[in-house]
Amino acid sequence: MKNIIIIISITLCSSLLFAQQNHTLYYMHRIPQSNLLNPAIQNECKLYLSGMVLPVVGQVLPPLHINYNNNGFALNQFIRPGTGLQADSLIFDFPYLLTKLKKVNYLSVETDINWLSAGYRWKDWYFTFNLTEKLDIHASFPKDLATLGWEGNGKSLLGKEAFLSYFGAGANWYREYAIGASKPINNKLTVGGRGKLLFGKENFWFKSQQLTWKTDAEDYSYNFKANFDVHSSNHFYDITKLQMDYINDSLMFEDTTFDVNPKDVILEKRNPGGAIDLGFKYIFNNKLTFYGSLLDLGFIHYKNNTNGVKASGEFYFDGWDIQPYFNKNDSVAKAHADQFKDSVIKIFEPTLNNEAYNYWLVPKMYLGGTYTYNEKINFGLLMRGDLFLHRLRGGLTLSANANLKKWFMGTLSYTIENNSFKQIGAGVLLKMPWFQFYFVTDNINAFIWPQAARNLNLRLGINMLFGCNKKDFSTLTD
Repeated sequence: MKNIIIIISITLCSSLLFAQQNHTLYYMHRIPQSNLLNPAIQNECKLYLSGMVLPVVGQVLPPLHINYNNNGFALNQFIRPGTGLQADSLIFDFPYLLTKLKKVNYLSVETDINWLSAGYRWKDWYFTFNLTEKLDIHASFPKDLATLGWEGNGKSLLGKEAFLSYFGAGANWYREYAIGASKPINNKLTVGGRGKLLFGKENFWFKSQQLTWKTDAEDYSYNFKANFDVHSSNHFYDITKLQMDYINDSLMFEDTTFDVNPKDVILEKRNPGGAIDLGFKYIFNNKLTFYGSLLDLGFIHYKNNTNGVKASGEFYFDGWDIQPYFNKNDSVAKAHADQFKDSVIKIFEPTLNNEAYNYWLVPKMYLGGTYTYNEKINFGLLMRGDLFLHRLRGGLTLSANANLKKWFMGTLSYTIENNSFKQIGAGVLLKMPWFQFYFVTDNINAFIWPQAARNLNLRLGINMLFGCNKKDFSTLTD
């Protein structure tokens, strides 16, 4: 069991180095995993099987999905070749990075381990099942926060109110059991849906409703405003007391840690949740087909070892009495610092809330269509968006999809996303009796020039396929 924990941890942590937004896969319908992006898509074969626990297939090339992207910066925007005496070195050019950051910057990591997945066609119906371990990390930070960290408060932000709102983060590790079904309503419209039973394992999220810092240009006084929430549910740490002692003017804080049995984490079922996916496919005519889907509409109800802290208030600071620090007795200076710290904490009045809470998944939307050029080639247009902290992020993809042979499909794509206009993607499907190998990425450039990439991504694996030989699927069947 400990080995399983180690394998999962390494896989989840290594995903921080990669990224994927799943644009290129969307129209590669001969790959069963495209159904994960639109539950209305039906695979060409009667039965498919895949997953880590599947003998041979799961071990030779496990189904892998790893995803990282951000809209703010690339590595070469703050690690750059030096000039002058530093011409032969790489330097951290943080001022240049600040010129590239947006007012609000986003970063996300998504990865999953597919333990088992299957699809089965029965008459007009197509049924799917997926058992998946998932880790999603989403974060946002304002440009002014990075500016404060680099410049301090006495340069470009002097006399201005630093915009620090929309600073937030969420990390969610959970298991997903999903059952889906799709069916043609008529000869034009196919609809599909998927229900998901979720069990949360570890969760943390932080959200700032209001966070500002203003430094007066004349007397250099500070004015802080804050209103934020922090919540967590985990197996390792618990806050048992957090309250103000107004008599002694100090914060009372107690916590405890736990010895964790890995089995308790793997089999955690005390944090239930649910979600749905919805999708459609509409054949407008023999040339145009439209697609759309909404994914991850749901939440997890965390109630195991929950900790929540809420704080709000406004603090004005016009100077520091340094006289106690000239005292030869260090205890006097320490007492003065502790008194100041407790006074600040009292103003913001942090309160502890150990009640259960709902953690909402980040919903995703896809909308687009394909134009059939001939029986083997079509062209696709796809828009994608997701919603985090009530702000919508989006991307646009153009693709060319070719079913050249029964055993081969290829796709090329071009994506505009995260302020990047250099994303060339590709997908390849190779089929042999009973087996299908697939490789898909939205950004080939990231593997050639990773230092310039805001998006790095990869999806690959092997599927076992049965009941596919009665028809030549080298022609497009949209």
